[in-house]
Amino acid sequence: MLSRFLIWASLFIWRSRMDWRTYRPLLTRATAHVSIILLTVVVVALGGVRLASPVAAGVSLSAPTGTAVTTLPVPQPTATLSSRVMPANAPIARIAQPHTLILNRPRAEVITYTVQPGDNLSTIAQTFGLSIWTIIWSNRGSLWDAPWLIQPGLPLYIPPVDGVYHTVMEGETVESIAAQYGVEPAALYNEWNSLRGGEPLQPGQLVMVVGGQDEYIDLEPPPIYASPGAASGSWGVCSGVEAVGPGANGWFIYPTGSSRVSGWYFHDIRNPTHIGLDYGCRTGDPIYAADNGVVTIAGWNGGYGNLVEVTHGNGFVTRYAHLSEIAVGCGQSVYQGQIVGYCGSTGWSTGAHLHFEVRYGGVPQDPQYYLP
Repeated sequence: MLSRFLIWASLFIWRSRMDWRTYRPLLTRATAHVSIILLTVVVVALGGVRLASPVAAGVSLSAPTGTAVTTLPVPQPTATLSSRVMPANAPIARIAQPHTLILNRPRAEVITYTVQPGDNLSTIAQTFGLSIWTIIWSNRGSLWDAPWLIQPGLPLYIPPVDGVYHTVMEGETVESIAAQYGVEPAALYNEWNSLRGGEPLQPGQLVMVVGGQDEYIDLEPPPIYASPGAASGSWGVCSGVEAVGPGANGWFIYPTGSSRVSGWYFHDIRNPTHIGLDYGCRTGDPIYAADNGVVTIAGWNGGYGNLVEVTHGNGFVTRYAHLSEIAVGCGQSVYQGQIVGYCGSTGWSTGAHLHFEVRYGGVPQDPQYYLP
């Protein structure tokens, strides 16, 4: 059909003897349109492109009278789109995640916890998701291996992970501390210590030994000695003892009769966990009650060795540790200057001295603030 049209057009032009130059633009335009039509036909034939149905395109078709008309379904927009299927012309967007993922990471630092009424080391360990031994090993300077003596108000170090929070002593190195707690030196190079290889450790520096283990102790308190009187052979805390004693004077005297200090001070820079004052004395020297009160501990108590505690009735309590002998008993009234025991080196001690503590409301105080 197309070839017939071309032949007819050629004969028409020849017979009409028209000027070629006059009709050349018209012929050129017609030839261009014919070429485009031919090219389109070829592309459709080779590519197998299907033209859109008039019905799908929204064109209304009419049928001859009496002819059955089949109505094709027209796609309707859905009310919602799947979160994984997006329209072709929609912008790319991040799929919303309604849940927040919280990583189970250790705390970023060692914290200090104040013992509350009703607390014990087991409940404290459970609260922070740690082993009870981690609490004990990290607070030996406060607990003195006598965990049954903790009181409300006592501050405790709470490490972020299980291990030992260690106070560096004179001459210690990363290698010696690692060997002490049964770990590799790499256990000390962690996010909590900020140690650098080759740098010496400083006395009093606190380091977290991840996974370290120290000595195990007896978690049960010693037997109760509940009868008043001389207690040189007594054991433990005076639980259940009710006694009325003399009222406190409200000031303290030196428990050794001297102000000479032979060991660590309160929170000494060399041992920040130390909560007392070490007075110098010789084995067998008398130790005096710092003020009037009633004996509430008389006997052996872990790292304290032989210990006497006097409650003064005004919120203050004093402790006298490492005694070679105890001269008072549970529930006994004592007066300021009365002998409560004798200087010694029992418990955690490398030589004769008196470990003296002053507590107010259970919180350790610096004895030097209250002594002459």
